[in-house]
Amino acid sequence: MSDIATIHVHRLSGCRPTPLAHYLKALGVLRLVSEQIDPAARGWWEDDVFHLATRLNGHDVDAFFLHHYSPTPLLAPWNGGSGFYPKDNKAGLEAIEKSTSSRFGAYRHAVELARVVVSQLDAKPDKGESKNGVIAGCRRAWRGPALQWLDAALALGGNGEPVFPAMLGTGGNDGRLEFTTNFMLRLVTLFDMNTPTGSPTANSAAQISTAIWERPSPTLESGAIGQFLPGAAGGPNGTNGFVGSIGVNPWDFVLMLEGAVLFSAGLSRRCQSSQLPQAAAPFAVRNSGAGYASSSASDVGARGEQWMPLWQQPTSLRELTAIIREGKSQINGRPAGRGTDMARAIAKMGVARGIDQFERYGYIERNGLSNLAVPLGRFKVRQRPHQRLLDEVAPWIDRLRQVAADKFAPQSFARAYRACELSVFNCASRASGDDFLNLLVAMAAAEDQMLASPRFSAEKCSPMPRISSNWLSVVEQNSFNYRLALSLSAQHGPLETKTRWSSVRAHWSPLDESGFRFAKGESGLSIGPEQSAGGLDLTRALLSVMHRRLLALNRGASESQVPMKLVRDRFGATLNDIQEFLDRRTDDSRILSYARGLMAIRFDEQYETTLRHEPNAAPLGGLSLFGVFRLAMPVGDLKLPGDHCVQVRCNTTIFRRLQNGDVAGAFQLAARQLSNVGLRPKLQMAIGSQDLGRRLAASMAFGLKSSEWTRLALALTDPQLPVEVASEESVADVR
Repeated sequence: MSDIATIHVHRLSGCRPTPLAHYLKALGVLRLVSEQIDPAARGWWEDDVFHLATRLNGHDVDAFFLHHYSPTPLLAPWNGGSGFYPKDNKAGLEAIEKSTSSRFGAYRHAVELARVVVSQLDAKPDKGESKNGVIAGCRRAWRGPALQWLDAALALGGNGEPVFPAMLGTGGNDGRLEFTTNFMLRLVTLFDMNTPTGSPTANSAAQISTAIWERPSPTLESGAIGQFLPGAAGGPNGTNGFVGSIGVNPWDFVLMLEGAVLFSAGLSRRCQSSQLPQAAAPFAVRNSGAGYASSSASDVGARGEQWMPLWQQPTSLRELTAIIREGKSQINGRPAGRGTDMARAIAKMGVARGIDQFERYGYIERNGLSNLAVPLGRFKVRQRPHQRLLDEVAPWIDRLRQVAADKFAPQSFARAYRACELSVFNCASRASGDDFLNLLVAMAAAEDQMLASPRFSAEKCSPMPRISSNWLSVVEQNSFNYRLALSLSAQHGPLETKTRWSSVRAHWSPLDESGFRFAKGESGLSIGPEQSAGGLDLTRALLSVMHRRLLALNRGASESQVPMKLVRDRFGATLNDIQEFLDRRTDDSRILSYARGLMAIRFDEQYETTLRHEPNAAPLGGLSLFGVFRLAMPVGDLKLPGDHCVQVRCNTTIFRRLQNGDVAGAFQLAARQLSNVGLRPKLQMAIGSQDLGRRLAASMAFGLKSSEWTRLALALTDPQLPVEVASEESVADVR
């Protein structure tokens, strides 16, 4: 052996974060070296390779595994095929029992104790009392590494029944593949059981060199490795030819399971297993079928997913064991229960200290009906901004998941939930403003699905929650589409059925007076004439909103004379934005989807904006026609220089004629309306197509900044001040 004062740092090229077999192999090397020869050994990950610091040089590491390694007693007498029952493959188990080498002494003793436990059975134990009795007997009899293996393979759930972490299948087997039997068979191929020292076989040295150092070796053997190494699963296109055979390095299988022993849960994790079948396993959660390219609804199965920690600081086995057994992953003081929760916990630093990254694995059906440990991506542990915003919507999204799982729920609910889940995942992993805006869009789309099933939703669902104005400083974009969406969603005005002014959201969702719950009737959601904009394209939705607001105004639903106004002036659009809309250079579907999401924001709260609009002194040009119509349909008193205010009463006939495509007639009414209050238009006449009229009418629904109103008045009219007489033209019915 090397000088004890010398520390050697080894790059174990055969031990990498993916696939899972190679990750577990790295942990197995650290565990065995630390427990059996060098307690001071340290391990860490660097450049996607496991590094080992130990007093052993490279030759000594090989020599330890070949000549001194004592295998952990991996046994599963509660399983059929474990070697303890008449129809089982007993070759490995009996070879170990007959061996005389001291390196298998602990194994022989564990087998002896297990045979006592199953001595009254003549066949594999049935699920239930018989199987539970074998498990309990082994737990009482075994000590040391054998008991540690049992704790990794299974734990007791809240009801007293065994819970099987997905990593080790169902207590040490995966379908017809019994892990412990194959482990013993691999030991038989690696060591000569008939020699007093259990010396290595002829190929063992080359195979350990390949497993640890990734040196070439032509001595792979046939045999299964299960879900841990998907690339060695064989099958069609597995290698040259039509069907590939399975080739496995026996040391990979042995060291892999030796590493898996570390994933036995501590007491705190076992106490949480009543909440989640996989919770007894460290960093194991339910599947979130999101966050990776091949995701689908079918991936959300019973086996869940597991997030494997990676660390950069040299760590002893004792320190690593403490981190893994605790498996700390919390979000807002509660254990992470799903993949999205893990992503959020990582983004909020709610995981064990010392972990730098996680490799995410999903136990998913691939390659037919095979369950494989599929790597789903790498996640760095670092504080990501704006994560508290997700706390505002997480309960609603979790409730949506429960509703979508209801057997009576329409299939569209499941799709809506998956879109929300993916958006949450992106917010936690990338945390860009686009991700948070897309989350609002996905939530609004889910709300629209609820409205499409009013009877079911009235009983099970709640509308998208009201969220803080802090979202605005995160999601805001310096784009025409966003500003127009904001100027639409940040308005309120009178409604026929409301005693107070209401958000434009009321034209899509039937909300009660609180604004937090759906309005309900005898047949489900109380969807009435006010909710007339749902399911329409942007132009038709804007026309519908204006129609309902003007109708309410015409019937005296408010003492004000304006159909809608901005909650705050800063949310208004600019004339440049309107020009883009009129010229059809905007993405109408995006504007509508943005607006639907933004409608949930509390616009009356203060927030700091980063958007700055530079004043534009360029000629209005094509906006002249829009300007005349917009001045005739105001949102309040028009402020002019010298503290003069002009009050223009809204003439709904103008909107009705524009909506019908009568641009010339609408212009004559608007010009007369403005002239009556001292704002004589410089334009004398106007013509336009029916399509232009409808587009102009729809543009009336966007809120304008007050400075833009003044600019329109000064540029397009010849103000006759002071103004003393306002128009007395009656307001027409737009029905």
